[in-house]
Amino acid sequence: MYSLMANCCNWLKRWREPIRKVTLIMVGLDNAGKTATVKGIQGESPEDVAPTVGFSKIDLKQGRFEVTIFDLGGGKRIRGIWKNYYAESYGIIFVVDSSDVERMEETKETMSELLRHPKISGKPVLVLANKQDKEGALAEADVIECLSLEKLVNEHKCLCQIEPCSAIIGYGKKIDKSIKKGLLWLLHIIAKDFDALYERIQKDTTEQKAAEEQEKRERAERVRKIREESYLCIF
Repeated sequence: MYSLMANCCNWLKRWREPIRKVTLIMVGLDNAGKTATVKGIQGESPEDVAPTVGFSKIDLKQGRFEVTIFDLGGGKRIRGIWKNYYAESYGIIFVVDSSDVERMEETKETMSELLRHPKISGKPVLVLANKQDKEGALAEADVIECLSLEKLVNEHKCLCQIEPCSAIIGYGKKIDKSIKKGLLWLLHIIAKDFDALYERIQKDTTEQKAAEEQEKRERAERVRKIREESYLCIF
């Protein structure tokens, strides 16, 4: 009877929890398997995906969370757009190609640059050590060592979880259990610190919008001056 009452109380508590809307960003080098991962989470087949140019977005419901995931392109020329999404992000999913040993140093440098950004430092990070199905893929401990992961996350005060996985082995309900486990961990950490993260995100997004508006005004002023000077040259 006590167990039944406890279960009922827990269910009632969860039912009363508000729906929380959170934004996550999924980043990593090109060809790490980000789009395959996000498609698998969404319930679509992760096979035969094209490289992401710019970004793609999915929305899903996970428990009491309404989650938006931005899958951001990982090519060198595209990584510059990542910072546009930092302010609104509650957490980060960083996908690593565990089989691409030659690019581990580039991965490390990219992750270091990401975590030291003021709008990312302190936010939770899920690292997916993807492509474990590939021959020669690095084990979890080796990925941690190659990325100096423990040092990086401690330095920037980011709670972190690493999950070895393979994004192509299934999708939807049959998705790699490590991906599902990692996503649930990330949302759990966000839930524990939701109020503080929410306040920070409101502040950061307000500041970012103000900076963008200021940049827009300055650009318009520069264009006006150029047109004015061109007009004077004509006459």
